[in-house]
Order: sequence, then structure tokens, then C-alpha cells
Amino acid sequence: MAKYIRMLLEAEVLFGKDGSLTPKRIFCNGRPYDIDRIIEVCPHCPIEVGCVAPIRYRAVICGREKEIYYEADSNTWFSVREIL
Repeated sequence: MAKYIRMLLEAEVLFGKDGSLTPKRIFCNGRPYDIDRIIEVCPHCPIEVGCVAPIRYRAVICGREKEIYYEADSNTWFSVREIL
């Protein structure tokens, strides 16, 4: 059975006039990764890890489609990673 962990991320984010958040760059283990574009934004809780009502951002990051999450309750950005 696969195991998953939350990988905490730092993010550079634009705040819209309407209160929306748009991530522009993330930092994972101190390395920056530019977000090329956002494909979808919706509420979604990944079942693999515990979280409280996060927002999922499906994004193209450095040319690859990825999912990152923002959890307002803890004010954190994270991704989900499978560990072997």
C-alpha cells in the first residue's frame, strides 16, 4: 500500500482585489519553480493526507501539470507526494 506525505511549500502569491489568491512561484526545499499557468481552482481535499478544506490549484509548473493546495485554516501551501 502506498504512503503519502504533505510536502510544505513556500509560495509567491498575487492577491486580487476580490480576495482571490494566484500563486506565481513556489519554493520546494529552497528551490524556486515558476508557475506557467493555472488550469483549475476548486475546493478539494486529497484523501491521502489530512487537511482542513483546502483549495486545489491544478497548475503547469516548469512545463509539467501538478497539483498544489492552499489550506486557509493553517495558512499553508503544500503538495502531496508518494513515499516509497
